[in-house]
Amino acid sequence: SWNVWPSSRLEASRIVVPLSALYTPLKETTSLTTLPYQPIFCKGPCKTALNPNCQVDFNAKLWVCPFCFQRNQFPPSYSVISETNVPAELLPQCSTIEYTLSTPGSPPLPPAFLFIVDVCLIDEELQALKDALLMS
Repeated sequence: SWNVWPSSRLEASRIVVPLSALYTPLKETTSLTTLPYQPIFCKGPCKTALNPNCQVDFNAKLWVCPFCFQRNQFPPSYSVISETNVPAELLPQCSTIEYTLSTPGSPPLPPAFLFIVDVCLIDEELQALKDALLMS
């Protein structure tokens, strides 16, 4: 289970090492892919964006969310998708993508920060962490 995202519920139940992610907000990178269109989101409860970890059925034009395992249809704009014609969202080297969304007349939205906190701490450390997060 090391360095592998489970592709089914059965595999997810068998993982030994807990899943984790390292996220660095606003980190400068030279290899960032920028796309000029809206992301494709999962129709399930998780609303995950299409990414290289999704399973894709090129014949049926479907993709499967790696989080909730919801099957999603590709939109009509992806009708030419094939194993040799893959959108940037599915390329392994494009695991981080920035979407440039243009909505005429509306100001850009400020960045959103997501804090993932491991709460398996002693009470004093957890309280100090809570205080630090509330101040930020």
